[in-house]
Amino acid sequence: MRYPAWFPGGAGSGTGEGPFGSLRRSEIRTLRLHLISAAMGGVATGVVLNHEYIAANGLHASALQVTALTMLWPVSNVLAVFITHWLDSHGRYDRAVLLSGLLLRLPIALMAFSSSVDLMLLLLIPFFASNSIVGPAQNAIIRRKYRESERMRLFGWWYSTLTLFSLPMAMLVGTLLDADFQTYRILFAAEAAFGAAQAVFLSVMGRGAGSGLEEKSTGRGAAHFFGSLWRIFRRDREYALFEIYFFVYGLAYLMLLPVIPFFATERLHLDYEQYATAKGVIGQLGILLLSPLLGARLRRVRPFRFTGLACAVLVAYPLLLAVGDLMPDLGSLFFHLAFFIFAFGMAGVSMSWNMSSLHFAPHGQEATYQGMHVTLTALRGCIAPVLGTVLLHFGGYLEAFVTSSALFLLAAVLFLGRHRRAERSATGSGAR
Repeated sequence: MRYPAWFPGGAGSGTGEGPFGSLRRSEIRTLRLHLISAAMGGVATGVVLNHEYIAANGLHASALQVTALTMLWPVSNVLAVFITHWLDSHGRYDRAVLLSGLLLRLPIALMAFSSSVDLMLLLLIPFFASNSIVGPAQNAIIRRKYRESERMRLFGWWYSTLTLFSLPMAMLVGTLLDADFQTYRILFAAEAAFGAAQAVFLSVMGRGAGSGLEEKSTGRGAAHFFGSLWRIFRRDREYALFEIYFFVYGLAYLMLLPVIPFFATERLHLDYEQYATAKGVIGQLGILLLSPLLGARLRRVRPFRFTGLACAVLVAYPLLLAVGDLMPDLGSLFFHLAFFIFAFGMAGVSMSWNMSSLHFAPHGQEATYQGMHVTLTALRGCIAPVLGTVLLHFGGYLEAFVTSSALFLLAAVLFLGRHRRAERSATGSGAR
């Protein structure tokens, strides 16, 4: 089969020409599967981006149910660090990804036969829990299948491809729901099928990528597991600080998830297509356009500086939403502008969220480090959406948006401050 020059395996691959010209044949084969998995995941993501609006505006979910819905993605990952430690000690990343994709993602298709928000919440628990396996396993596979000099760049292409497919799907979802809300039944079935397909292709990509620790692991029991976690935080102070600062960022981001659907419906009176365009299209443009560029420029990650700059950009995101609340006649304009800023800030944060753990993790512990990262997402997911709902109930939209902006600013100051201290320390050591 002949591929176009821009696709891995095309005319420029392995010849020094084109974006993939520097890759080895094994990397080309791997990337081909990786990009197909991204396309499958992008279609599923296009539906996922509209979950809150489907629930709030179409299925008439209560504020409590929408808050629970926004908590599902992070909270369902609470066991990630346990699962990924097991993965690192057993090494069968491919099998784990395949089973999780099929067994945990396909059940959401049952929403084709129901209009119950409670059932939707129940079925999304395993769907999002699958990310506890798929994300960390993908990191471990990337480290084994791609050379260090190529990892960030190729992951950037993967992320951009996922977004390239999620953007039109998000718009299509909005258009279909406006035309006939009952199409949500077909959309959930598509989410299940394409989400499972993403895991299948990633599983094939990961064949033969063992952790290397299976035979020399010193233990697999609970005592060994908790001991390894304690050693990570005691010995790897930089990683511990990174996670603490990232926790602050996560509070700022997650607290707005239950607020925005009600802001869009009750305050701005947006329809499905307008909401999907802002959140699912404009809000993802930064990842689509910048991921390959960021990946190419960040072949060696500097997590504190990179993430701090992204958080600094995100300070403006809730502030523009606040302006839209103060000026409701222009609210739709500021809503879209806010997601334009969000797009560029989240392009950086998304790369950091997915790849920074590789910067800190020793060989063979990539999944464990990323699993701990995901588990901490679950912990802040128990707090942040509740914080946003409480501020909305006892204050209003303005209070929620200003608090979020202040937390983004605090995260930026913490990340950049740590980077500057590390730079000064390195300079001082060099001078001596």
